[in-house]
Amino acid sequence: MNKLTGDREVVLKVLRETIDQLGRSRPKTTRAGVKALNLKSTTSWPEQRDDIVARLQRAYDRAKDEKLVVQAKTALRGIPEDPWYAPRDQTIALIQSAMDEYLKKRDAKAKRLAKKPKPAGEVLLRSGSKSAAAKALIERFDTLDPGWAEVALEKLKLLFRKKAKFITHTRPTDFRLKLADRARIAVVGDWGGGNDAARLIAQQIKAHNPDHVIHLGDVYYAGTEEEVNDRFLTLWKFWNTPATPGRSLALNSNHEMYGGGHAYFKITLKEFKQPASYFSLGNAHWRFIGLDTGYVNNNLNKEQVDWLAAQLNDGAPKNVLLTHHQLFSAYEEPGEQIAGWVKPFLDAGKITGWLWGHEHLLVIYKTFMKTKARCVGNGCFPYDVPPVVPPRPGVPVEFVNRRRQANGRGMHSFALLTIDGPKMHIDYIDQDGVVSFKEDW
Repeated sequence: MNKLTGDREVVLKVLRETIDQLGRSRPKTTRAGVKALNLKSTTSWPEQRDDIVARLQRAYDRAKDEKLVVQAKTALRGIPEDPWYAPRDQTIALIQSAMDEYLKKRDAKAKRLAKKPKPAGEVLLRSGSKSAAAKALIERFDTLDPGWAEVALEKLKLLFRKKAKFITHTRPTDFRLKLADRARIAVVGDWGGGNDAARLIAQQIKAHNPDHVIHLGDVYYAGTEEEVNDRFLTLWKFWNTPATPGRSLALNSNHEMYGGGHAYFKITLKEFKQPASYFSLGNAHWRFIGLDTGYVNNNLNKEQVDWLAAQLNDGAPKNVLLTHHQLFSAYEEPGEQIAGWVKPFLDAGKITGWLWGHEHLLVIYKTFMKTKARCVGNGCFPYDVPPVVPPRPGVPVEFVNRRRQANGRGMHSFALLTIDGPKMHIDYIDQDGVVSFKEDW
C-alpha cells in the first residue's frame, strides 16, 4: 500500500480534484471514460459521468463529516485518529485502490525513464540516480492526467456492477470440514495489505507450522482482483497449502465487498478449495464455524442463520464462531444486526467463544453475553494503541496488546490455537515472536 493512499488529506484532495476534472468532461477525460466504462459511444457518457460525480461528491461530504466526528472523539475521549486512512466507505476504498494502481504504474514508468540514456545537456539530480522527469513522476499525483481518469473510472465502475453471487447450502451437512483431534490453527485478521507487517506475520505463522490457517477478512482497499492476487494470495504462499480442503480458509468482509466480492468468491474460494463463504471445521470436541458478515455488511442472512442453527443443535462439540465483524466492542459502536440473529444461541449457551477482526486491535474480553470474545484484527494494518480507559466501559476488557513498535505504532499479531482433544490452548503471537497473551479453554 502506497503511503499516499493512507494519508487522508491526500486522498480527499485527489477525490475533490477528480470530482472537478470528471465534471468538466474535457475531450481526453471523455475518451478515458468511454474506454474504461466500455461505452458504445460518447452519447452515453454524460449520464454515466454525472452519476459517478454525484457518488464521489456524496463520499467526499461523508468524509468531511467523519473528519469532524474523529476530531471530536480525539478531543473528548482521547481516542487517537487512525494513523492510516481507511474509512469504511466503498467509494473512497475504490479511489484508494485506483490511487495505488496509478502510483504503481507511474513509479514503474519513472524507473524506466531513469534507466534510459540521458540526452545531451539534460541536468541530472544530485543523487545521479534519476532524471528530473523521473523525479517529477514520482513526486506528483496528477489528477489532470487522462491515465488517472482511466484507472479511477475502471475501479469506480464496480459501483454499478452487481455483486458476486452468494453460495448457499442445500443440506445442513454442507460445508463441513474435518479437524483432527490434535491440531494447530492459526487465525489472523485484517492481513490483506501486502506490507512489511503482513510479511512479518506470515513468517511467524510459517515458523509454527499450523495445520490450518484462517483469515478473518479484509484485503485492502477494495478486494479487487489485483489486490487479492498481489496483497493476499501471493503472500499466502508463505505456507504450503495442500489440495486438502480446509487447510486454508478465508472469511468475507466489507473491504472484499467494496469490489463486489467478485475476487473473493471467484478467486480466493477457488484457490483455497473452500466450498462457500461460511463453513464448519470440527471434530468430536471442537467446532469452528466461520460466517460471512460481509456480503450483507455487518450482518448475516437467513440462509446462514438457518444453517448455523442446524450446526448448533446437532451435538455436543464446543462451538467457536469466526467472523470478520464484531459482536460487541469496547472501542466503537458495533452493529446490532448480528447480535439480533445470534441472541437465542448465546442465551442458550451454545456459543463457547468467538473470534473476529475488523477493528485493528488485539483485545481479550472477559466473558460477556455468555461467550468468550476475542478481537484479532491487528494482522497488518497500521494502528495506534487505544486509550487505557475504553470509551464504552460497559464492555469488560481483560487485556489489550499495548506493546509498541519502534515507530510507536501498535504491534501486529495472530492467534495460534492448539487443539488437544477436549482442551485448547491459545497463544497470541506478535510480529516479533513475542507471546503477548496466552490462555486455556
